[in-house]
Amino acid sequence: MKTNWKKQVNEILSRKHVVPDGWETREQVAEALECSPDRVHQLLKPGLDDGVFERAEFSVWNNARRMTERVTCYRQVDKTEKAKKPAKGITFEDKIKEAILRFPSHTNHQIAKNYRGVTAAMVAAIREGME
Repeated sequence: MKTNWKKQVNEILSRKHVVPDGWETREQVAEALECSPDRVHQLLKPGLDDGVFERAEFSVWNNARRMTERVTCYRQVDKTEKAKKPAKGITFEDKIKEAILRFPSHTNHQIAKNYRGVTAAMVAAIREGME
């Protein structure tokens, strides 16, 4: 029995390259909004800016062209998922304190060179404040 390699490859790649659950393609959103797919981003922009919606691109297998294509997708942000994300208010001082605790044997210069705009004197002041 001869193997149909083309069919097998298409099946495998079709299962691998799909839009994840919870996401809708731009065309599906356009159908729901009753507009052109070209206008979807413009209509959703205020919600994207406020964090109500999310936008991402995924690769999807196209059997006809025998290659992956990038597809723009949207979804509504889950409020519980958003609450789990860490706050963005981490300062350089917090990062430096963490580095000092993680690498107590490193010199002030060694820690400072890992952060743009931070000097060894700044690290020394933070280290003194921790003691």
